Amino acid sequence: MIELGKQYTARMLRTNPDGFVVEISDEEIEVQVKSSFEFPFEKDKLVTVFIYHQEKEMFLGTLRSPQILLDEVDFLQIISITNVGMFLDWGLEKDLFCPYALIVGTVKEGMFVPIRLIKDNVTQRLMGNMKWKSGTQPADGEFYRSLEVEIQVMEPVSLGYSVLVNQHYQGLIYENQIFKPLRTGQKMTAYINKVREDGRIDLLLQRPGYGEVLDAEDLVMEAITEAGGKLKLGDKSPAEDIYDQLKMSKKVFKKAIGSLLKLRRIEMNETAVWLPINDEE
Repeated sequence: MIELGKQYTARMLRTNPDGFVVEISDEEIEVQVKSSFEFPFEKDKLVTVFIYHQEKEMFLGTLRSPQILLDEVDFLQIISITNVGMFLDWGLEKDLFCPYALIVGTVKEGMFVPIRLIKDNVTQRLMGNMKWKSGTQPADGEFYRSLEVEIQVMEPVSLGYSVLVNQHYQGLIYENQIFKPLRTGQKMTAYINKVREDGRIDLLLQRPGYGEVLDAEDLVMEAITEAGGKLKLGDKSPAEDIYDQLKMSKKVFKKAIGSLLKLRRIEMNETAVWLPINDEE
């Protein structure tokens, strides 16, 4: 069954006064598309069509790809604000409408705000919703420690950063687990640490266990290089100094430099680590 807000593979079928018609082969459903220089008609060519509206029996679509699909979340720029709501740029010919009832906080033109694409049950039209949390659900048994997931950074909170996990679950990255700068709207890979009783997810930016050490090794080598070949951190360095410079715990740091030492990638003493001198030169 065809749904508004989703993309489908279609075949260019024929032209008409309004543009041209494509057919979604698996469903044998025709979709009206406006012609453009960007996507000229070529009979039987396979294309990807996004369905944005339905008028009686005819679906209306576009060959452009929107920034978000149905029930997805992303940060969109506000183009204009009217007395009934706001319009956002989502990559299509017509801007996306978000009614006032679904706006959160104070907004201004030019701002980027989190938007979930929804379908209004009354008008059967697509619209934006700033209340992105309303489309989330408690995490279930499919999540387990060390599982790799896709996240989007949503907003800073008192404990760290609130994130969206796989588009439908709420998560948190604690401040003491953040080892690199984060920004609102950023998308990246993260790893499950645990699922809390309330169904929200605690996440790590580094792989738990040995994978965390592998990531730490890369960070240590990068820091040594940036320091000119010698980093003034060692086995006896205070944990606070290690965290301040590398954003990792002393325990992980010691495991990382121990592994690098065995691999002969570094030399070290109690207060520093450095790149080995090549005696062959």
